[in-house]
Amino acid sequence: MKRIKNRKKHFRIANPLGFSLFCAMIILVIGLVVGVVFLAKGGYFGDLYNCVRSEMRGERNTATLEPVAEESPSDAIGSSLPTSDPAVETPEIGTPVPETPTPPPLEPETPVPGVTNGPSKDPNAPLAGFTIGIDPTRDGSSKYKSECEYNLAFAKQLGAYLESKGATVVITREDNKKEVGNSKRAKLIKDADCDIAIRLMCNHISSKSSGCYVQASKKNKTYGQALIDAYAAATGIKKQSGKSKGLETKSDSVASDCGCPCALLIMGNWDNKSDKANLNDEAFREKMIEAIYETMLAQLKQ
Repeated sequence: MKRIKNRKKHFRIANPLGFSLFCAMIILVIGLVVGVVFLAKGGYFGDLYNCVRSEMRGERNTATLEPVAEESPSDAIGSSLPTSDPAVETPEIGTPVPETPTPPPLEPETPVPGVTNGPSKDPNAPLAGFTIGIDPTRDGSSKYKSECEYNLAFAKQLGAYLESKGATVVITREDNKKEVGNSKRAKLIKDADCDIAIRLMCNHISSKSSGCYVQASKKNKTYGQALIDAYAAATGIKKQSGKSKGLETKSDSVASDCGCPCALLIMGNWDNKSDKANLNDEAFREKMIEAIYETMLAQLKQ
């Protein structure tokens, strides 16, 4: 009688490919289950349901998010500046355009009589701190009309130059029409507290004569002599004959009442063609101005 042996049974895979597919299916099922659970907890099924429901009802949400543009550095700087006014719509043709109100004119500042409004003064300029009076003689007379105009024009040119050297300048008249008396001329110079003054005039003698000279009081003799010497040397105009060294010791009401050293300069003979041509020459006038400036500077710096 044969003895039956107990054999242990062993699990064997008859088809490895089929077993691999089986394991893949199990993993896929487990992944689907985990995914469904995750979506359910996150509320995604509710959103999907609402979206499908809206699609079925025709309630499509058209709102979209606009992309946010990155702000450049220049935009960031510009955002801190005040924004300009919004553009105004162009009115239709035929619409009346409102008139822009015209602002009222500004009232001009009232100038100080006799004082020129020059540029700001340089405290280190040669004439800084000094006030100079200039009196262009003659006014309103038909006899001396052309000389009257010349005296004022030269006075303004001289005044501008002295201002460029730092001085404050006072001119006794502003035009050739209104007569200004000697008392008013003296008062303007005195009220401005001038440090020195000069009167300007041309002579009227024989057309064949040429000459310049200065008229000054004994008190201002030194200033007068220095003025005529510098003027004649710079311009080449001869000192008028009959005047001792070109100086006539004589005073007038303007010089005596203005409160500062003052002299009357006879610039040349207006009746002489040569003198008149020189007086109207720009380069020649620069020599005249330079001589007057140097004389005043020396007197003021004493």
